[in-house]
Amino acid sequence: MVPFDPEEFHDEALKPNGIDTIFGVPDSSLSGLLSYLAANKSAPQHIVMANEGGAVALAAGYHLATRKVAMCYMQNSGLANALNPLQSLAAKEVFGIPMLLMIGWRGKPGIKDEPQHALIGPRLLDNLRANDIPFEEIPDSIPQSREAIGRLISRSLAKNTPVALIVPPGAFTPYMKEATVATHVEAHRKAVAHVEAERWFTSNSDLQLSRELVVRRVLAHMTETDVSVSSLGGTSRELYMVRKEKGEPLSSNFFCLGAMGHSFAVANGIRLRPSSGKVFCIDGDGSFIMHLGNNAVLADISQPDLVHVVVFNGVHSSTGSQPLTISRDAFLAAANGLSYERKFFVDNIEDLDRAVSLLDSRSSLIVALANDSASASLPRPSETASELKKLFMGHFT
Repeated sequence: MVPFDPEEFHDEALKPNGIDTIFGVPDSSLSGLLSYLAANKSAPQHIVMANEGGAVALAAGYHLATRKVAMCYMQNSGLANALNPLQSLAAKEVFGIPMLLMIGWRGKPGIKDEPQHALIGPRLLDNLRANDIPFEEIPDSIPQSREAIGRLISRSLAKNTPVALIVPPGAFTPYMKEATVATHVEAHRKAVAHVEAERWFTSNSDLQLSRELVVRRVLAHMTETDVSVSSLGGTSRELYMVRKEKGEPLSSNFFCLGAMGHSFAVANGIRLRPSSGKVFCIDGDGSFIMHLGNNAVLADISQPDLVHVVVFNGVHSSTGSQPLTISRDAFLAAANGLSYERKFFVDNIEDLDRAVSLLDSRSSLIVALANDSASASLPRPSETASELKKLFMGHFT
């Protein structure tokens, strides 16, 4: 095939199919197109993530709030990083969330490549088939590519499934033009680089907060225009329990039943829809550190009205309370190093309430130190994942 001009491919194959929001991790097979995106699209419409799973989670949140399809790019070796949210979040058997994957095909049979691609390369298409992800290989012309992408997106929306466009090396010419957009707002970096967390701790060594109490207090502060994303396990089950016991609708909450470590990326994707309310992400400590690199990238972008509440109880409670192998001080040091515009570390009800009441439009992190108590009989949602998705998406109509 004759390599495509990246700008022409974007304008004549992606854009006509409604692809204007793109996330991913770079691959040399896609180099020319990615250089074009870096030069012409800025965050949050184009975000280079720390790993491919975060890109999938962003695309999922974006669709939940907008009903639009985002594109996620990656190398085929990065598909392994993406499979967790693809299988436990986006798959049609779970929530069923449309998105377009663009996968660079290193190690394609018949093309000499580096040794690390010897296993994954020949098995790429089998891996996609095994995960029931429809795919097409990129055609030989831009008009044909536009049609192929259109077919894939139509199938993605009709079947509520991720789909993939497979791109071999050499598909794009280099992009050499100067950038038309700033890759990041330097003023923001300077403003938040040395923002220290407010540390409001009591002298009492007994922690009065539990994860359930943190959930209850955050929900009590939410308004009708606010929405929340809760991480998997006990956090989502407690949030579900509180809403049910109060007879409150579930439509303002997205329960991230799978995709551990990716709830903040889902929340960021949701935040891409303009809204008068805040997006709260209620997260666990194990989930927070699992994909800390993605959280660091998203904290640095600092979308407005986005609040990340992390409960540090030091254990994986839903699997039997196995301890985290990280000290509280090390955890707080890592959190304090991230570029949220405001940070609050609290260990009591009054200061948790104070932190939430002080929230403004700036991106914020609240770390709540909690004990490891939890109910032994937390309810599981009686609704299916697709029903929960439908309820949540109805909030935005």
